[in-house]
Amino acid sequence: MRRPSPDLAVTVAVTALVLGPLLVGGGYWLVGDMVFVPRQPWKSAWLGLDGSLPRAVPMDALVSLATHVVPGSAVQRLLLVGGFVAGGLGVARLVPDQRWYARAAAITLFCWNPWVYERLLIGQWAILLGYLLLPWVARAALRLRAHPRDWGPAAVMLVLSALCSPSSGVMAVGVLAVLALGRDRRVWWRAAVLAVGANLTWALPAVTATAARVTTDGVFEGFAARAESAAGTAASVLSLGGIWKTSIVPAERTSAALVLLSCLLSLVALAGLARSGPDRRRWALLGGAALLLALVPAMPGGSDLLERLADSVPGLALLRDSHRFLAPLGLVLAVGSAHSVTAVRERIRPGVPALWSVVALGVLAPLLLLPSLAWGALGELQRSSYPEAWTDVAELVGPEDTTVVLPWVGSYRGYAWNHRRAVLDPAPRLLPGEVLVDDRVLLGGGRVVPAEDPRVVAVTGALADPDPAAALRALGVRWVLVERGMGDPEVPPGRIAYDGEGLRLVDLAPDAAVTHVTKGALRSRQILLSIGHTCAFLLLLAGAAWILTSRE
Repeated sequence: MRRPSPDLAVTVAVTALVLGPLLVGGGYWLVGDMVFVPRQPWKSAWLGLDGSLPRAVPMDALVSLATHVVPGSAVQRLLLVGGFVAGGLGVARLVPDQRWYARAAAITLFCWNPWVYERLLIGQWAILLGYLLLPWVARAALRLRAHPRDWGPAAVMLVLSALCSPSSGVMAVGVLAVLALGRDRRVWWRAAVLAVGANLTWALPAVTATAARVTTDGVFEGFAARAESAAGTAASVLSLGGIWKTSIVPAERTSAALVLLSCLLSLVALAGLARSGPDRRRWALLGGAALLLALVPAMPGGSDLLERLADSVPGLALLRDSHRFLAPLGLVLAVGSAHSVTAVRERIRPGVPALWSVVALGVLAPLLLLPSLAWGALGELQRSSYPEAWTDVAELVGPEDTTVVLPWVGSYRGYAWNHRRAVLDPAPRLLPGEVLVDDRVLLGGGRVVPAEDPRVVAVTGALADPDPAAALRALGVRWVLVERGMGDPEVPPGRIAYDGEGLRLVDLAPDAAVTHVTKGALRSRQILLSIGHTCAFLLLLAGAAWILTSRE
């Protein structure tokens, strides 16, 4: 009988400790950008076909399809659990020659660190999934360099990473480049083809977007890494923390002593890279690049430099939250941690049993330094359920209708039924048709990231019009959804079609006509984007087929 895998046991234990409260009951974790709904209707926006910026393309399309099969709550659980299990097992496979306790140290450091905590608490679950796929990207990259003809694993992992988010796709390409590229030209052109093909799903919608504009005014400074304690910004980032949203920083990270101890853990892991064989320089380069990228906006003059460069190179707007690109450092530190624990174990001789305590400490240190990540971030993540009113309203709105959501003050809400936690308004994902919310980002301290959708600017003007109902109808708006309990907005006059459980749906055109507004992009653009999505899908299938038929 085959013995149970210690890697799986450790990974499942870590996953249960982090996600436990979500798994033992119903409802959703709704926080920050983490929005799942019972059933997400299909929209062309999920593939970027409407001309909007590809914020979650094509992940929203996949979630929409999945919720037509199983409830959104089950989709959320499957994605989060699957991500953590894949991450833990993947990083263990990166150090297969190490003993089980060394692999356990790699698993705990990779899955349990401030970067994971902060991305979970800010709700960036898709970016977190991309991070948890990085070990498999690294394995595919090392295999491609060793066997240039074995491109299948790299193809699959690059496509899966790009499906998570644009930044995840970029990080995966970076990991592939650092770990795979060498003197063999065959690897270069194969890697280039795979990188381009895998990222077509979001890259084509981004470069051809017509219904949005990207602003970079002040965003690099607003989203720059922050010091969590008196230890400073560099110490926070080196220990995998330092996110810009200081309101979610766990209490222990405000202690300079604990941050410095976490830095010590990082330095020990980096020292372990010296034992990681011929790839040690590549691992060091990958970690150093990630660290530098996360710190650049926080350096003196760094945000101003990026802002000036972004005026000429709009693609740099992808770096506005450059702290997310610290993710590869977590992978590097996990690999180094395994080798550090092995180095300590090799020094254990009869008469020095205390070194076994050091080995155990190497495995448990990430948990001891960040206990707040346990059990739903120690109560910060409480389950919530949508009131029945949300389903009732969704049944009244048609797939061709346009809805404006009030209050018109940013796109994050603090519902009473969601424990007043700030969460991205779920209306665009739950209601059919086009749903417009104020997409300005309010960073606090008076800093505001302007709206990127010109339709939002038009609605802002319409709401200020002497006859807002007529002005909205002229923009093609049929419905106004008022989410009560978060201010007292002025509501345009119309027929109240629904009123209950915190929602009021106002029909602006019970008798008047709504101006027909042509939506979506040019037919030629839609064809181009469809070709891009098809190419990425075929690349995924081809890579999977290669893996299944390969003899190696």
